[in-house]
Amino acid sequence: MIRILLADDFTIIRKGVRQILTQAYPNAEIEELEDGEEWADKLRDSPWDMIISDLPGPDRGGWEALQQIRQEYPDLPVLILSLYKENHAGQALESGAAGYMGRDAASDELIWAVGQILAGKKNLTVPSKDN
Repeated sequence: MIRILLADDFTIIRKGVRQILTQAYPNAEIEELEDGEEWADKLRDSPWDMIISDLPGPDRGGWEALQQIRQEYPDLPVLILSLYKENHAGQALESGAAGYMGRDAASDELIWAVGQILAGKKNLTVPSKDN
């Protein structure tokens, strides 16, 4: 069973991403987090196959939080799902994210990115259809 931890400040984003992933991966266990402070506890409690998150917020020190996750859980891939399209893609990948994509991506792009990351691919930036 695939286990995905979904972290985003916005409920509507979490619910939408969860619905897309549930249709593509009906047997997946997907847990939602609103607050970045919950990451550490959830990661310690049980193993996860990947994290999908918006850009790390100031409550967790921004990019440092992503780097900390990478240091403590080096095999746990993180897909950044950002409002900023590709503006921060380089920084996200340098900070250890397995992938980066804009929130305006189509659902099939999200499913593709998750599949690529679960298959072990790294450092991918999902192209936006309007670029």
